[in-house]
Amino acid sequence: MKPSPQQVKRKAELALRRRLKAELIAEHGEHCMLCGSKGDWRGITLAHIIPLSRGGLTTKENTDLECFPCHSYFEKRPELRKKYGE
Repeated sequence: MKPSPQQVKRKAELALRRRLKAELIAEHGEHCMLCGSKGDWRGITLAHIIPLSRGGLTTKENTDLECFPCHSYFEKRPELRKKYGE
């Protein structure tokens, strides 16, 4: 059975996210780019600075590595994310 266009698009998006996360870890180390923590058992996640729902793209310039507490806090307040991280 042939995958649907949505499945193909989602698979490509997930592959791009894995690649970007690996690149950011190689450049900055495996720690939160906002608070500097190594994270906890939940690890470090790739987060969009401008969310996809608000027109953001999955690009290196629009992503950060964040620990779970920072991601949870800034997920609902994306406008504060860059101010905090600068």
